[in-house]
Amino acid sequence: MLSKELFKRINFLSSSLAQARKKSSLINPLPPYISRNLDIVKKIRNFAEAKLEWHPIGFKIGGTNPKVMKILKGKEPFYSYLFKEQTFNNNKILKLTPNTLGIELELAFKISRNIFKKKIKNKKELKHHIQGVAPAIELVGLRQKIKRINNVGQAMVDFGLNISLVKSKIHKPKNISKLLFKTKLTNLKNKKFYFGHTKNVMENPINALFWLIKELQKKDISFNKDFWVTTGSTTSIVPVKKGDKFLGEIFKIGKVSVGF
Repeated sequence: MLSKELFKRINFLSSSLAQARKKSSLINPLPPYISRNLDIVKKIRNFAEAKLEWHPIGFKIGGTNPKVMKILKGKEPFYSYLFKEQTFNNNKILKLTPNTLGIELELAFKISRNIFKKKIKNKKELKHHIQGVAPAIELVGLRQKIKRINNVGQAMVDFGLNISLVKSKIHKPKNISKLLFKTKLTNLKNKKFYFGHTKNVMENPINALFWLIKELQKKDISFNKDFWVTTGSTTSIVPVKKGDKFLGEIFKIGKVSVGF
């Protein structure tokens, strides 16, 4: 049971984060006693997402890279909504906002709404509901005045509020359960290359998708339309600046590009 004072604090912080997202502004960092309490962090994020009054089109999974989670002292992945208002088609030019961290190359699933009609018990049952996969680029950042994330709560509380998603053409692999492919981000302006692999996402992106669906089932969360799921970065976060243009490639899946 939350105290009256703590509830007011959560309400204030969630409103501040939502307004900062809408206005592309920043707020002061959350105090450590807040950011290190993951139950409170989740409440703030959920409240902030609701106060945006935007339209969810799916889910974004984070914390799927074990090495990064070890640094941030995180024990399990986390997720939030993806929003229509910040989802774009291939070759879009995006505007950079304050405290942008950079971009990530991810594998995204397009999922049928029918997945919620029956409990999913194993990964094999997922394939009947996967319409296809696509490469996706995410522009990620923070609404807090933080230069470096020191704990997982600082990432979770902003999570989803600061994602801009660029998606590409859907591809249907022959074996939807073995999505192990090399990936590459290319800065077409300065010809720099950044290499990755889908195995960086919980050893296989299908593992991240299965984790999410199980979590949604536990919380009785569903979607009344087909939806997207992005499963975590296959590369490190790549810095961006005005004038950059990037090409993302997931080999054997497809390509996606974005400019700034």
